[in-house]
Amino acid sequence: MATLLLVRHGNTFEAGETPTFVGGKTDMKLTAAGEEQGRAVAAMIAAHDLPLGGVISGPLIRTRRFAEMIAQAASTVFTIDERLCEIDYGLWENKSSDEVKTLYGASIVEQWEKDGIWPEDMNWAPSEAKLIRNVDSLLAEQHKKLSNPKTDATRVIVTSNGILRYVYRAITGKAPDKAAKVGTGCFCRLEAEGEGWTIKEWNAKPA
Repeated sequence: MATLLLVRHGNTFEAGETPTFVGGKTDMKLTAAGEEQGRAVAAMIAAHDLPLGGVISGPLIRTRRFAEMIAQAASTVFTIDERLCEIDYGLWENKSSDEVKTLYGASIVEQWEKDGIWPEDMNWAPSEAKLIRNVDSLLAEQHKKLSNPKTDATRVIVTSNGILRYVYRAITGKAPDKAAKVGTGCFCRLEAEGEGWTIKEWNAKPA
């Protein structure tokens, strides 16, 4: 079965730290717990003896390192795709949810976190329209590679939560709302069927 595994990188905040909106301009490393999450995903792939047809990563350190662990466990290499770079959260970057609510109002944060409504005038980049085009083109390329009749492989993409929310939107046609969120170190399993994708698992933890 032609499978695409979408993986969110591991933890970048230590236990007890207040998480902030960390986007494309903040290049954080994985914590020790984040490294362990990477090893867990790599072990899951190795345990299922999945034939990897490619590992693709966003350009940030946290996604590159996570992809490196998967690729090393599978004795392969990974490539970088700039379309997988996390959203630049503009005026929200490096601020906690509470800080953003204080500065710009609670409703704008809740609309994004719960309903997946892109906030206006917050200097997010790229534009929502460009992000959608990036995700659509990436999924189309992966579908073409996996739809080859001779293909029975698994391709792995390592990226961040903001990008994964828009993958969910592209596949389901629904808003990238709270149902689209993916936890750190978790994965989503898609299968290429017909001209589209079927979600087999979303926001799953490696067993």
